[in-house]
Amino acid sequence: MSNELHVTSLIVQVKPEKMAEVRQQIMEIKNAELSANNEVKLVVVIEGPSQKSLMDDISTINALPGVLSATMVYHQSEELEEGEK
Repeated sequence: MSNELHVTSLIVQVKPEKMAEVRQQIMEIKNAELSANNEVKLVVVIEGPSQKSLMDDISTINALPGVLSATMVYHQSEELEEGEK
């Protein structure tokens, strides 16, 4: 089994009246981090061990009430040396 690290960033468009709720729910996702935001957009960075885990988190974000879209703008993967996390 390979030891990989995948990182992606998303632009998430949100209904303004739902922004506080969406921010809170995204912050509760284990591997997600909020990078920047304004009244209707968030930049979210997600790390995970596989592309599938990232896609699962993106699907979770897309399904949140108030989210209009979650668009991946960057994806990087690298193989880690033994002992790296």
